Amino acid sequence: MNPVYAMLHGRTWVLAAGLLFGIVSAFAMPAAAAPELIPVEVSLPLPEELSSVLRNLKDAHGFSATFQQSLQFSDGSRQQYRGELDVLPPGRFRWRYIEPFEQLFISDGFSIWHYEPDLMQVSVLEEMRDVDPAVMQLLSGRLGLADVHLLEAQASEHRYYVRLAAATKVWLGVRGGRLDYIEGQDALGNTNRISLLDMHLQAPDAGLFVFVPPAGVDVVPLR
Repeated sequence: MNPVYAMLHGRTWVLAAGLLFGIVSAFAMPAAAAPELIPVEVSLPLPEELSSVLRNLKDAHGFSATFQQSLQFSDGSRQQYRGELDVLPPGRFRWRYIEPFEQLFISDGFSIWHYEPDLMQVSVLEEMRDVDPAVMQLLSGRLGLADVHLLEAQASEHRYYVRLAAATKVWLGVRGGRLDYIEGQDALGNTNRISLLDMHLQAPDAGLFVFVPPAGVDVVPLR
């Protein structure tokens, strides 16, 4: 079965989408093919509303938030999730799903751990140098304003369609001077929106990003 199709019909898709279109796809996808050549698009000047939000995110050196995730599939079905997110540059994150089932992704900047309590299983990706998508670079403040290219603005709705770095395209929603949501669509027409709630722009405690597998669980290394 095509791994992309498989991801869209089981829990693996939720997890891959949950880390914003790329990070944990390494748990289900084969090695990436050679990059596709993408036509250059003319970008528009960034409005101050968006520029200010991006500067604040970069200057905060990390944040904590709760999130709500909505997956709208191309067949019209929808799934909802919620959880907690902590991010600490340069590459640490803790992404915890609470509902409808508990799962945890945690990275210390070198490895990514995926813990499924109900299955008593831990998967670990021990090399994440090539698993660093632009969206997570944005959230961790590692993209500058020069890396965010505005393609379309819906200013009345505080909604901006941008290209991050070389290729990744997403909608960024802004509210009250904060990043409100990130929304993207995959090649099969499925839409993923993650809304960030109760965001605290300050560096989380570094201890949150240390993971020790619980006693008795199976640990599966991934390559």
